[in-house]
Amino acid sequence: MKAAKPPQQQVREDLASIVKTQINSVWQRPIAEHSAVAFASVRERVEASGQPLILDSCCGTGDSTRWLAKTFPEALVLGIDKSAHRLARHQLSDDGNYLIVRADVNDFWRLAVTAGWRLARHYLFYPNPYPKASQVRKRWYASPAFPSLLQLGGVLTVRSNWALYTQEFLLALNTQGRNGSLSQIAVNEPVSAFEAKYNERGQALFQVVANLESNAP
Repeated sequence: MKAAKPPQQQVREDLASIVKTQINSVWQRPIAEHSAVAFASVRERVEASGQPLILDSCCGTGDSTRWLAKTFPEALVLGIDKSAHRLARHQLSDDGNYLIVRADVNDFWRLAVTAGWRLARHYLFYPNPYPKASQVRKRWYASPAFPSLLQLGGVLTVRSNWALYTQEFLLALNTQGRNGSLSQIAVNEPVSAFEAKYNERGQALFQVVANLESNAP
C-alpha cells in the first residue's frame, strides 16, 4: 500500500507558467446541458434586475449566499453549486434578493462571460484546495476556468484555511495584472458551516481580496 502524498509545502516555481498556459488556451470542454438549462432559468431575472450582481460560487448549502444577501441588500446574489444534495439542505428565505442555482461553475462562468455579465463582487468561500502538488491544475487559479473568472470582473474575495492556497491565488492574479491583498482574518459571524468549523477548531483563516477589472489601480 502506497503512502499518501503530503500536501504541497511551498509555492510552485512554475505557477506563473501554468497560469499563462491556461490564459492563452481555449477550453474545448462542452457545456453540460444541465448547466445551460440552469443558466437559462435565471438569466432573465438577472438581466432585468438592474441590481449589482454578486456571485457566490460553490456555495454549498447556500448559507453564505443568504449571508451575502443580508450584507448587500441592494444587490442580487446568485449562489451556485453543482451538488443537488447540498443545495437540498437550503431553505430559501424571504429576503427576495438572492437565488440558488444548481450548475457546474466551470460551465456557468463561461456562459455568463458569453452573455456579457459583469459582476460587482465574486466570492469563493473555502474552495476545495486540492492540496497535493500534482493537483495544482484543479485549483481555480491554475485551472482552465481561470480566464472566465477574470473576465467576469468585480471585486473577488477568496477565503481558505490553507495559507498556501491564498498565496498562490494572489500570485496568479498578479501575473495577470490584478493587484490584491492577502490577510489573516478574524471571524465573528461565520458565513458557512465550514467557516464555523474551522473557526471553532482555532485554525487560521486567510482572505484574498482583489479587483478584477483590468484597469484597476
